[in-house]
Amino acid sequence: MHTANHPPDATLAAALPFSRYVQRILDSEPARKVGLLKALQSPFRRDEMLTFLDSQSAHITDEEILHRVLRDLRKQVMLRLAIRDISGQADLSEVMSSMTELAEVTINFALKYHENWLTQPNRFGLPIGEQSNALQHMLVVAMGKLGGGELNVSSDVDLIFVYPEDGETNGAKPISNHEFFARLGRKLIASLNDYTVDGYVFRVDMRLRPHGENSPLAISFPMLEEYFIKQGREWERYAWIKGRVIAGHADNEAASTLTEKIVRPFVFRKYLDFGAYESMRRLHAQLRKEVERREMHDNIKLGPGGIREIEFITQVFQLIRGGRDVDLCIRPTLSVLHRLQNKQQ
Repeated sequence: MHTANHPPDATLAAALPFSRYVQRILDSEPARKVGLLKALQSPFRRDEMLTFLDSQSAHITDEEILHRVLRDLRKQVMLRLAIRDISGQADLSEVMSSMTELAEVTINFALKYHENWLTQPNRFGLPIGEQSNALQHMLVVAMGKLGGGELNVSSDVDLIFVYPEDGETNGAKPISNHEFFARLGRKLIASLNDYTVDGYVFRVDMRLRPHGENSPLAISFPMLEEYFIKQGREWERYAWIKGRVIAGHADNEAASTLTEKIVRPFVFRKYLDFGAYESMRRLHAQLRKEVERREMHDNIKLGPGGIREIEFITQVFQLIRGGRDVDLCIRPTLSVLHRLQNKQQ
């Protein structure tokens, strides 16, 4: 349905029957229609999201208000993106970048507030590293589709929480950094994942962290490094290809230490890694068996030739050759496929 040249109200009217989500929101909150029509012609970009959040920040005095503001932004983005997508104005790349930016913006915004609230001197205070005496921040690592910048409208966000150094907080109620960052992580998850009267922002999946669901919510750099060396499995190398620091002073030295010194040596081996073939083959067989068991042959994501298989084949090339060919050490699946095509590998 191409309605790019139609007036916004005609575009909305034509697209509305195809989205129960938009119908439901506009029925319950009709005032949203004005803003939606006004901005329908342009993509919802990061700067617009930040402008909205900044305009609300003076009112955010507790978690309940923070949650309401984040969910308000999600509705605005989803409404516009849905209509732009249905009416042929937004291509796949716009859908993925808008959703990815929404996740990054909301995670950073929520993290900033929770960190500020928890580090008040009359509460836990600031987490300090026991070796360096330096202030510690939690880094949020995006995995999966968010890590690759490929989030779609129904994706969960796969996250891992890490911090550089153990130690203790310096406030009225000192606790270990380990406990502090676990609390901060739980607060951040609730801000995104909890279902309130305003809905939710994103479902959060933390199962990709070392040792999975039964392990600490946040882990230190040394713990992560030791885990990779002693226990890291092939499927985790595959998963960490997409790992990307998206929040928590992401441009600082700690982020580059994590990605360059800890993650990269684990994922990308210096030699041509044919050992990865066999383990990937076994993993692929397991996935196929699961599809058989659940009778999901026609599933566009999990079935033969589906999205997961395309990602899988792409990432096998990355695992085997990435240690020698830095061109393949990137995250977005489509970009890797283009580079492989150019290299004729």
